Amino acid sequence: MFIGASVPVSSQDESTEASAEVVAQLDEPSNKVPAIRVTDYTAINISVRDAFGIPWEQLSTNMPILARYIWPIIHPSWKPFLGFSSLAFETEIIQGDGRGWFHKVEPSAIANADQGRNYNLTLYVKTDDISVDYAVVVGIKVIRKDTSGNEMGVSYIYVPVKSSQLNNVKMSITDTSKEAAPKSYINYEATISNLGYYRGMFELKFEHDENLTVSTENKIIVLESGETKNVNIQVLTEEKLFDIGTPYEIKISAVSSGDPNPIHVGTIRVISKGMYISPLILIIAIPIIISLLIVFIVFFLMKEKRDRQIYGKPDKPWNLPAEKKYLQNLKEKDAEEYQKVIEMMKQEYESALLWWKSIHQDENMFNLSNILSQVKKKVKKGKDKKTKSIESKTALKKSKPSEKKEVKKSEDSLDNKPAKPEKTTEKKDAEEQDVQNKDESEESDGKQQNKSEMKQSKVVAKKIVSGLKKWFTVPEDEKQKESSEKVDATKSVEKKPAEKPKNQSKQPSEQKQKESKTDYEQELDRIEKEQKRLRSQKKKQREQSEKQKAIEKIKKDEQKQKR
Repeated sequence: MFIGASVPVSSQDESTEASAEVVAQLDEPSNKVPAIRVTDYTAINISVRDAFGIPWEQLSTNMPILARYIWPIIHPSWKPFLGFSSLAFETEIIQGDGRGWFHKVEPSAIANADQGRNYNLTLYVKTDDISVDYAVVVGIKVIRKDTSGNEMGVSYIYVPVKSSQLNNVKMSITDTSKEAAPKSYINYEATISNLGYYRGMFELKFEHDENLTVSTENKIIVLESGETKNVNIQVLTEEKLFDIGTPYEIKISAVSSGDPNPIHVGTIRVISKGMYISPLILIIAIPIIISLLIVFIVFFLMKEKRDRQIYGKPDKPWNLPAEKKYLQNLKEKDAEEYQKVIEMMKQEYESALLWWKSIHQDENMFNLSNILSQVKKKVKKGKDKKTKSIESKTALKKSKPSEKKEVKKSEDSLDNKPAKPEKTTEKKDAEEQDVQNKDESEESDGKQQNKSEMKQSKVVAKKIVSGLKKWFTVPEDEKQKESSEKVDATKSVEKKPAEKPKNQSKQPSEQKQKESKTDYEQELDRIEKEQKRLRSQKKKQREQSEKQKAIEKIKKDEQKQKR
């Protein structure tokens, strides 16, 4: 924060040469230089009194002849002083870095300057954000000139100025976007720096949605020039039972104590996503749930008790205390009646037990004990099947040696029978020869079959060749017919030589060609003719296409020439 101090404005010579002989002072309240605004010119009013030694106006009025006519002739060196002088004003930075500072003075010159006169000057100064120094000294250079325009003296008016309050604050946030559950706090860590020249006090303000709550530990921060501080920003999200994902934006601005205009320093984003159950709901819901559970348990117990009384497992009647006494008395009195009563009780108990089992059969179907019993039964059945299969296999194994024993017994019985007379060696040799003959006959039959197959294949091949020969050659009968036709043709030509010479000359050659050509050759000729016809058509089509292309090119060239 820059404050203009009360600094006297003085006139001072630049060197040992003559001065402009002026006296200046601030024309501001309490003689204080105002703070220089940024980007706008700040006006500083200065009053200047002329203290030149020669009062030309008095001389020209009191002694006009001497001052204007005689003295210039008698004293030629007095000519520059015999008349009104002029003053020129120029501004420049005398002390400090002038980058980012702008200055000017109005008026920039006074034509008729004379002793005792007062002049009102206005110095305009402004600064920019990029200024290197926040305080400089602006000098107004005063140049006095004589009647001929030559410099008579130079003086300086020094005006020290400072820039006004400049809110140059910067904030940096590590993570600008975060995700949070509904009705939960989330923290943002930020650093704020004062890039201004002086100590400043800043207040952080937040622009956000109504459903969010934003707070900081230190809402007002005091920073020295160049100082940085850490700021913790807490955000409380909206209370929702279930949120798919709602984004919220929070704009942060800093307001200086000397400047009411807020400066935007940063933006953070919060995404509310998740589920939230309020503790108040739990406080209200838990007693209700507990009371409902108690009611349900009481109702269940009462129902179970009633069911036990109605549908419970029947007790043995002879074990009841009243029935015991009755049976004891009956046993002492009449034993036969006692036996009848007990049998009747047993029958009633068995029927009641069967009724109870039929009722509870469906209920006990999915009980763990029932399931385990069923599994055990299945396992037992599997084991029984395995044991049966093993027993059957062992029985078969045992039966096999018994069968072998029976076979041996049968063989022994056969051995015990009377033996047949053995064959003689001659018969054996005859049998062997018969076997050999059979093998040889089988081999010969196979060879004969192969030979017959070869013969059949040769016959088929001969038939194919003969068919081809018939297809490509002319038979002898046709040749004889052709020769006879030729003889007849020659005879007819000899008889009629002068009737149709042209046709006669053509007919024999055509007939010869037709006679000499077979159907196959005629077909070949027809195919060749068809191919020639197709070739000629293709040539014509190509020529036509080339002509069309040439015509199109000519048209395009003409169009280009026209363009």
